[in-house]
Amino acid sequence: MDPPRPLPSGAELPVRPGERITVTAKAKVSGDAFNGVRVTSPAFAADGTLRRDDSLLVAVVTVSCSSAPGSYEVRFAPPVGDENMPKIDTLWGSVRVSPADEAEQADCARRVAELPPVSQEEHWPDDGVWPASPWDVRSIQAGGQLKATDGLAMANDGEVTLSSPAFTRPVVMHGAKLASATVQIRCDAKPGLYTVHWNEQRKPAKIWARYRVTPAAPDCHDPAPPQASEPGQSTSWLIGGAVLAAAGAATYLLIRRQRGGSR
Repeated sequence: MDPPRPLPSGAELPVRPGERITVTAKAKVSGDAFNGVRVTSPAFAADGTLRRDDSLLVAVVTVSCSSAPGSYEVRFAPPVGDENMPKIDTLWGSVRVSPADEAEQADCARRVAELPPVSQEEHWPDDGVWPASPWDVRSIQAGGQLKATDGLAMANDGEVTLSSPAFTRPVVMHGAKLASATVQIRCDAKPGLYTVHWNEQRKPAKIWARYRVTPAAPDCHDPAPPQASEPGQSTSWLIGGAVLAAAGAATYLLIRRQRGGSR
């Protein structure tokens, strides 16, 4: 399988039906090129999406098997769900589709069906807050810790709990202006991709982040669960309560007897 070919800015790229191409822009350079922006063209089987890859934004698109021969513009468009934001309609370049007969189109359809799906994972710089987006996939070794921060300031102090199958326990986000929490990954968590659920009071849960677990170190040990109180504190409280309850009951019976005898 041939790797996708790049389409440089301002260029026209000759392509075949079914071919995959990439559009790459530098992050934080163009106001119209940012994470989530769609890459569109009448020649594409579906829109592409610019996704962060360290300092770059990369979109992968497939030329439609039914595209007629000719030249087609490739443009940037607003992210899905953000069509009401300031309009984005930037010309990036163009593709020139070569002719294909019926047999070539049938072969194209077969090849496209065998293509792996385009990955939605994003790879943001490690020195930034996580997650920068729901698909900001950071790698963490089983047994390690990862700080989760609400970059959009949607969480109120103590009102959001983060949960995930690989966490040792759910954690509550705290912070006056920017809520955060440190999550601990279980030593026995299997390597792979995991989701983080955002559980906010009085609202439905949602997938908020993703991360990838790598194998644990041989000497990995999960930390002991936090203690709710000092050892013996709850026991002494219960004993004290029982003593007080018994004393109260005895006093009550004595008063009833005294009242009964005075009639």
